[in-house]
Amino acid sequence: MPGKNPLASVFIPVRNEEEHIEECLNSLVNQDYPNDKYEIVIVDGKSEDQTREIIKKFMKKHTHIRLIENPELNVSAGRRIGVEESRGKYVIAFSGHSYAEPNFIRKLVERLEKADDDIAGVGCRHETPPGDASTARAIGLAMSSTFGGAGTTFKHPEEEQVMDSIAFTAYRKKIIDEVGGPSNPDLERTGNDAELNLRIKEAGYKLLYIPDTTAYHHKKESLSEFFKWSINYGIARAKIIKKHGWSSSKIYTIPTLLILTLILTGILSFLNQVFFYLFLLELGGYLILALASSIHSSQGQGLRYVPLVMSAYLTEHIGYGLGFLTGILGSGFI
Repeated sequence: MPGKNPLASVFIPVRNEEEHIEECLNSLVNQDYPNDKYEIVIVDGKSEDQTREIIKKFMKKHTHIRLIENPELNVSAGRRIGVEESRGKYVIAFSGHSYAEPNFIRKLVERLEKADDDIAGVGCRHETPPGDASTARAIGLAMSSTFGGAGTTFKHPEEEQVMDSIAFTAYRKKIIDEVGGPSNPDLERTGNDAELNLRIKEAGYKLLYIPDTTAYHHKKESLSEFFKWSINYGIARAKIIKKHGWSSSKIYTIPTLLILTLILTGILSFLNQVFFYLFLLELGGYLILALASSIHSSQGQGLRYVPLVMSAYLTEHIGYGLGFLTGILGSGFI
């Protein structure tokens, strides 16, 4: 990077990440950005596995790694503590079950340094690691499609552009402080990236996506885990809408409307045959769209991925729809 390299802080909230934290840190200590110009701030929520021991081994060799305790255990508090402890001009949100390409920090910081002052953050592509199991890869394929990922950060354009929400983002720390911090205490499980990005947009700033580098994010390894995640993400989205209003979030209500109309027409079909046909029409239309999208998303992966991706769609939409509904009604995370 030409000129002076600004200090950047990568903050990582973790809890019980022994399976992936070594891979994560290996990628971050082998960046092509000067070691004395970035720090890795790990905020651990009292892990009960070998996470802390693995981190401490890295700390013996890499003095730019710091380990901070998160007494509240949850992700929301971990993000807040991570930014508060960060010394950098830019703070980069990262995950303990992810890893990055060697140019990750440099590309984000370089682009943010050149950006206009109204650009609050620069984010990048994030993909499922190629070595993940079939179910995890199928979930990744589903979430990166229009049918499963519209309105989320899982959809990746091929060109740089301003977007409503981005992930694996380098933010201007002063703007994070200005909009009230990196997290919402009501979103202790998930949804903090989306809520922060919405606050940034409401404050008049923009977020920039670049395709020039990639972070790899491990997905859930079973549909049951993905179902629980989808429920919690639906709850988080409902909490966000209750706080910020419905104006920019209509797309997030679609799975819930699908669930509600299927339930309603299913019940009314016992009273009138017309509703039975409407139930079949809606269900059949959904399954056809899901199958078509599964075939499209599985191109290049093999036919065996078609039923896996379709199962991921069903799991995501039912889980999210139920979660969103319960969140609107006031239920907490599961």
